[in-house]
Amino acid sequence: MAAPASKVKPVAAALPLLVTNETELARAVAHLERAACIAFDLEANGLFAYRAKVCIVQLATTDAIFVVDALATSLRPLEPLLRSSDVLKIVHDVAFDARLLAEAGAELANVHDTSIAARMLGRTATGLASLLLSEVGVGIDKSMQQHDWGKRPLDDAALGYLACDVVHLHALESKLWPLLHACHIDDEVEEETRYRLAQAAGSAKMNDGRPPYLRLKGIDRADAADLPILRRLAELREARARELDVPPYKVLGPDVLFAIAQNKPKTPDDLECISGAAAGRARSLTREILRAVEDGVRDGAIPEEDRAMLVRPSLPNAVVRARRARERRLMCWRKDVAKRRAVDDQVVLPGHCLQDLASLSLPSLDAIAAVPGIGRFRVERDGAALLAVLLAEETEG
Repeated sequence: MAAPASKVKPVAAALPLLVTNETELARAVAHLERAACIAFDLEANGLFAYRAKVCIVQLATTDAIFVVDALATSLRPLEPLLRSSDVLKIVHDVAFDARLLAEAGAELANVHDTSIAARMLGRTATGLASLLLSEVGVGIDKSMQQHDWGKRPLDDAALGYLACDVVHLHALESKLWPLLHACHIDDEVEEETRYRLAQAAGSAKMNDGRPPYLRLKGIDRADAADLPILRRLAELREARARELDVPPYKVLGPDVLFAIAQNKPKTPDDLECISGAAAGRARSLTREILRAVEDGVRDGAIPEEDRAMLVRPSLPNAVVRARRARERRLMCWRKDVAKRRAVDDQVVLPGHCLQDLASLSLPSLDAIAAVPGIGRFRVERDGAALLAVLLAEETEG
């Protein structure tokens, strides 16, 4: 049993080898390729840059730890190892890492995700620090969790912190995977991992062509008179964020954009009355903000092509009711099967699969098999039962 959190002191990892050029990285890869499995993690600067990018890559075998400065060297020598099916990569929460790697042109394959494994085992706290404490009895320091990893140089404190994120992953994987075997849920974890990797790769290729203001959460509920002002304000915010290389919300928060559009200030004093509209980085934009409001009022409306993007396709009430009924039946079926198998509900049917199944307009075994992430093994084991649940409405009432 793990020691209580109050009695477990953070474990400091040995300082890793810092890799800052392709020659050093090639030597590190030669060492890593000899291992059956490696622990992998990366750090990005999404909280501090206009566009997040990989800043650090951490890799560990059981006898060596490498921290690769991705801002100083290309990751090309590492790419064959990351996509290799011969070397297992132990990762915690692969979706984020895989998406950033895909955006950088790299691929991650043959993965054991300790976060997915813990979730499928029914663990409620699946953060790395929580799992290491509960499963391995190791406490790690997470005080630099929101550190700007684009800053240089990397001091010993940063290197030690980075090492801790990978050095204990082998032990965590060694604890969790026998539990998966004992519960007979290896296939489910592997399928969910493949799904997350595919989703990450797909999202990296997607280009959101919507204008900045149409990406604001809640834009579909904004008053029509506010929309042209929000359009101008969001364009201003985007341009300044790009210029400063900071996330747009650090120029003007989305709630501030909506407040400005609603209040339509005409003077600096008017702007001062809106919380956050004349503070921090926004203070230097007073003139531009007021001009954006004026231009938006003058526009009077947004372009028709933008308005079309705001219109959500509505389904007939009968279709919505039928979909909700399928969701309820699937959830009941999933709960019953999970109880009978003594496993977590997500093992039986992940939430994304349940939603996709409920949305099938013409359920069939082929349609069920085509649902991303469901896996052939689930179709073979539960396909007939799932089809019966989906078609039950045909015989109800």
